[in-house]
Amino acid sequence: MSTHLCLTFWLTASLLFITGCSRDGGAGEDGRAGQMVRGNDAAMTAVREAARALAEPEPSVNYVAAQMEGVIKARTNSQALMHYAGYRATLTTSGDQVTRVVFELTEARPSVGQLTEVFGKPEEVRRGMLYEYHAEATGSTIRILAEPASKPATETSLVRRILVEGANVR
Repeated sequence: MSTHLCLTFWLTASLLFITGCSRDGGAGEDGRAGQMVRGNDAAMTAVREAARALAEPEPSVNYVAAQMEGVIKARTNSQALMHYAGYRATLTTSGDQVTRVVFELTEARPSVGQLTEVFGKPEEVRRGMLYEYHAEATGSTIRILAEPASKPATETSLVRRILVEGANVR
């Protein structure tokens, strides 16, 4: 009986050791662990393009959607909805002009550090991190508010929602 108990113990210990060695804390087979620390680049392109499009004079819904490389899935008098893999964007409109773009990030969450790389050093506000994008060609200032998924926000904090809108300064 004791031989059977020792054999079972060694077999269990060996399996636990092998399992522990295969989980080294790295990216794994699909590379997602490293991605979560860094954030996801998928939404960053759309956020950058939304800021550039809103900096243009009188940005239309079709123009902003084309710049963001998206397709309008639903439209009302005051909003247009676009779906992407891992997030959705809602364009708030006044007539045919876009005044705000709101990104609801479900899976494609960038980090605060990624936004800082693209838009510069943010100002910390109550709701999150506030960035500004200045378009030299038009003189427009666009504000980007990144709401982190958890507080306090650090460079590695993932963002759950991003609001992009024109500032009152032109």
